[in-house]
Amino acid sequence: MAKMVGMNANYKEVATVLAGFEGGKAFSREVFNAMVANGSKRTFNSVNATLAAMAGKGFVSKAKGLYEKEEKVLTCYTLTDAGRAELEKVEEAPAEEEVEVVAEDAE
Repeated sequence: MAKMVGMNANYKEVATVLAGFEGGKAFSREVFNAMVANGSKRTFNSVNATLAAMAGKGFVSKAKGLYEKEEKVLTCYTLTDAGRAELEKVEEAPAEEEVEVVAEDAE
């Protein structure tokens, strides 16, 4: 599995919506519809690609399931414990970098 480095802004946006579903489980179409209802300008393809990428990082798991509205077997995504932990992390303020002052000899 790839090294976990944290969620980027896109991951967090999609994961937050996914977490709002019962059990943190939904099809990408449902996540997309919820995002559009909340005013997001994302496309279905971008939401679907983000969920697939999150699965590769271990933030969500995926399994085939019957999407009853379209009567199709589609991928259903579930937020994992690692994904929940990333969402619950408090953003740390970046530490101020210490600037080392080097005195130069004037010759």
